[in-house]
Amino acid sequence: MKDYNLFIAVDGIDGCGKSTLSAGMAEKLDKLGRNVKLTREPGGTDAGLLIRQLLVSKKYDLEPQSELMLYCADRLEHQTKLVIPVLEKGFDVISDRFVSSTYAYQIFGRGLDKDLLDYLTGYSIRRMPDITFIIEIDPETALERAMSRLVRDKKVDEEGKFEALGLEFFKKVADGFDWYAGKFENVWRINGAQSPQAVLNDVMHILDNFV
Repeated sequence: MKDYNLFIAVDGIDGCGKSTLSAGMAEKLDKLGRNVKLTREPGGTDAGLLIRQLLVSKKYDLEPQSELMLYCADRLEHQTKLVIPVLEKGFDVISDRFVSSTYAYQIFGRGLDKDLLDYLTGYSIRRMPDITFIIEIDPETALERAMSRLVRDKKVDEEGKFEALGLEFFKKVADGFDWYAGKFENVWRINGAQSPQAVLNDVMHILDNFV
């Protein structure tokens, strides 16, 4: 077992199975004797929870540029208050979403200026993930799953802002994740059309090289 701590990001369009994979990965790593902290963006810190409410609720009609800056503010708080301190305490950190989501949703989905995010990222990120897993799934299937979950949990108004933008938006976001996976190092594409167990098996096979 290697003795350094990993920062792992799990990403993809809503409904792709990120949360299920993150939880399964944490359980597997724990059984290997590693300390693991699960977190998310936005909302991994106390301040981040407040930012998350502004970002995901249909109640607040934020300008897309405001969304972008809030995501970066959340990321800075998350990095400095949770990710880096927890890594320094000897834990692996698994983050449900990271900057790959901001490129996909705000740049490709919302059509904002990539240079603006590049600039803000220079201030908001102190540590890039050692590994990013992007779960790839058909946008139609992802939207259907995401909407079903929101209806089931009675959170359509509370957290359904991006789902309300519809299939064309989801397709743009999927294009954004495809671009990110081809642009940056240490990014692995995972076939999300498989069963959750098969997805987890694929990821753990990759992690064997790191743990």
